Amino acid sequence: MSLIVTEVYDALIEAGATERKAKAAAAAIPMVENLATRQDLTELKAATRQDLTELKAATKQDMAELKAEFKQDMAELRAELKQDMAELRAEFKQDMAGLRVELKRDMAEFRAELKEDIGGLKRDMAVLKLAFAPAVLALLVKLVFFP
Repeated sequence: MSLIVTEVYDALIEAGATERKAKAAAAAIPMVENLATRQDLTELKAATRQDLTELKAATKQDMAELKAEFKQDMAELRAELKQDMAELRAEFKQDMAGLRVELKRDMAEFRAELKEDIGGLKRDMAVLKLAFAPAVLALLVKLVFFP
């Protein structure tokens, strides 16, 4: 036991405490060496300030690195997006060209069918003219000469 703890032990015995209780009470009192001094607290405060300053600097550094990474990621994303847009534009132009070709072919086929249908109608009209012309003539003759 240290000097102070021994003094406390002796004082407790003189006051009438049992030996066991006096030892327990003296042992519960902290040793002077284990208590913090004003110097200890000042050093702890300085160390804490230093740690805080270092933490702030490290945080600023981390934020700067994150910002740089973010800018890099955004630049890469922008480049990828531009590439994708260019590919889509080229694909769209190709599809439109294909549709134009199909439309021109379909219109040419439609014109050909229409010309064929009109030609058939003209032939039918010619046949009708030839077939009905004698009948109309006969009817006119009958009406004019045989009223």
